[in-house]
Amino acid sequence: MNIRHLREAHFKSGMVCPRCQSKSTVRYGKFSKTSDRQRYKCKSCGRTFTDLTGTPLSYVKKPANMWDEVARCMRDGYSCRRIAKELGIAVSTAFEWRHRILASLRSRTDLAVTLNGIVEADETFFRKSYKGSHFKNKTDPDARREEFFKAFGRYPRRHGKEAHKRGRSKEQVPVLVLRDRTARTVSLVMPSMKTEEISRQLLPAIGSDTVLCTDAYRGYKTVCKAAGIRHVALNQNKGERSRGIYHIQSVNAYHSRLKGWMERFKGVATKYLDNYMTWFAYIDTTRDIASGTWERRFLAMSCINSKTVRYKSSTSAGKCVICHQPIEDGQGSGSMFFVSHETGERELDYLCHDSCFHALYRQTG
Repeated sequence: MNIRHLREAHFKSGMVCPRCQSKSTVRYGKFSKTSDRQRYKCKSCGRTFTDLTGTPLSYVKKPANMWDEVARCMRDGYSCRRIAKELGIAVSTAFEWRHRILASLRSRTDLAVTLNGIVEADETFFRKSYKGSHFKNKTDPDARREEFFKAFGRYPRRHGKEAHKRGRSKEQVPVLVLRDRTARTVSLVMPSMKTEEISRQLLPAIGSDTVLCTDAYRGYKTVCKAAGIRHVALNQNKGERSRGIYHIQSVNAYHSRLKGWMERFKGVATKYLDNYMTWFAYIDTTRDIASGTWERRFLAMSCINSKTVRYKSSTSAGKCVICHQPIEDGQGSGSMFFVSHETGERELDYLCHDSCFHALYRQTG
């Protein structure tokens, strides 16, 4: 991977300081004596930055050609252990790199897309998992079990155990998949399938001229009626698979491919599930791109600069992080999150107005 490709993607709108957005910058040496990464200094805030500051690859000391190998492994859906073995790195390093890239990629794809036209929507379910949760007591298994119960309301179970109940239940995490007729896909990990949750997450992802095709679940009908969106509900329990050009067969076929792909991971922690949804959606929509080109596009997409993704705001609580106006009780608001520079983990920040949030992502998308 040539550092020039990442530089062009990162500064696609011109050379600006990723911290204060000033265009008054100068070159300031190299990142290191053996590195091709250019270092810059901002004349306004006095801070220095490199070609990769504010991207998932910042502070990574490994050579650039290793990033190509990471992207190749992610294209092929390798596990962290297999990536670590092939590249000669620690499993924890492979895991951290994976989620740094996916969190950034998600902000440029799922969170930035508005679907229009005929949009198919249907939910699929994954077993709720606290995989990877650790507790302080390392020697007493019974004490760990009790700590787990206090934290999550149930005792730990073996991975791979089937849920007691299919479909909507407390054991399952719903993922609402939206897919239009151009194969653009948005996957939303839902806390529940209650009407208010569907409204909060579904409406920002679709345009006002959308025709929403779903099954006969009442929640969709209620949301569409309140929002003034045309709704086509197919009662599949009565054998209604399509109504003219309206159907949900594309999204159901996508579910089938998704479930088959997810089996290789033998259970995914619920807190990381949205990253895996983004990962598969990108692979599924770009599977016809040749090897080599795919890796460059994948890394470039995740490294596009966006100040709203990488740096936390200093706006006080109770104000919109974009327009800085107070958020009143009952006012429509969305959650603005940022990605930690050090860990690649999501960090919840303050709320912002729905209109500000989506206007910003339309500009940066």
